[in-house]
Amino acid sequence: MADNRGVRRRIDRRWLFDRRWLWVVAAVAAVGVVVGIWHLADRMYPPGTQGAAEARSALQGGILTAVAALIAVAGGLIALGETRQANKNTHVRELYTRAIDQLGSTSGTIRLGGIYALERIVTDSPADQRTVVEVLSAFIRSLSTAHALRAPLPPDADGTVPPLPPAIDIRAAVQVLARLPYRDAVPRADLTGADLTGPASLTDLALPNADLSRARLAEANLTGAQLDGANLTRALLLRANLSHAFLVEANLAEARLVEANLARAELFGANFTGAQLTGADLTEARLVEANLAGAQLTGANLTGTLLFGVDLSAVTGLTHDQLAVAHGDERTRLPAGVPPPPSWATSTKSL
Repeated sequence: MADNRGVRRRIDRRWLFDRRWLWVVAAVAAVGVVVGIWHLADRMYPPGTQGAAEARSALQGGILTAVAALIAVAGGLIALGETRQANKNTHVRELYTRAIDQLGSTSGTIRLGGIYALERIVTDSPADQRTVVEVLSAFIRSLSTAHALRAPLPPDADGTVPPLPPAIDIRAAVQVLARLPYRDAVPRADLTGADLTGPASLTDLALPNADLSRARLAEANLTGAQLDGANLTRALLLRANLSHAFLVEANLAEARLVEANLARAELFGANFTGAQLTGADLTEARLVEANLAGAQLTGANLTGTLLFGVDLSAVTGLTHDQLAVAHGDERTRLPAGVPPPPSWATSTKSL
């Protein structure tokens, strides 16, 4: 793996720290031997006392035996720990090698096994998450743009050409990326250049509460995707298709949604703070109680968009013409000097 050397250094330092404690215990025990042999025995059995020599000898022998046993236990624990760590490192390396081989298979089922094996590696070795993210991202970019994925199938006996089957392994790889735990300085996904349309589309993909922060999903087809509560902070969604998607209480702060299609999307309570929605299609989207503080709405299509309870006072690029075709209510806050359209009073009643 690309960062195995650094991972091993971190593991070795942690294990070295544990071994130091064991050797400290052994050293303390050795000091105890000296103290016990030369002082404790004399104090317990002073010279001249009847049977003192035999008692001192027995006590000193017992102390030596106990300390020797303690040192042996410490050494055994160190050896056991080193064996376990070596076995774990070997297991991760073997699992990774096997997963890479599976990703290169011509069988979609075998590729699925490789994807889930990489997810298991993150569980067993969290420090390898960056490598797993890079491998899965490259896998998606490569496979989604491969000519073979979009080559038309031969016609059936009646002359009709069957539709291309969905790329289930690409969907699975995106799901795994979205399920990985958050880690500082570890990217979520880099799907720049991936063609997530057609057989590689992510339509109706179920990713509730997923973490796709900073993910690059430009032009991805996420029609009808279930992204309720998902973290899409700073995600790149240029010209992405999110029509009919469910993004209730999703976090899209500072996301780039320029020319994205959000028509009829469920966006109740979604966070669009600082999001770039220039030219986005929000036709009939439900933005009820969404947070658009600082959002850029230049040229956005708000035809039939529900803006009930939305604070638009700090958005930029919003025009009166855009508001005239949208629906607001008495809770909708507008920029200073912008009156609500006359149609809002009647449209609110009809809705």
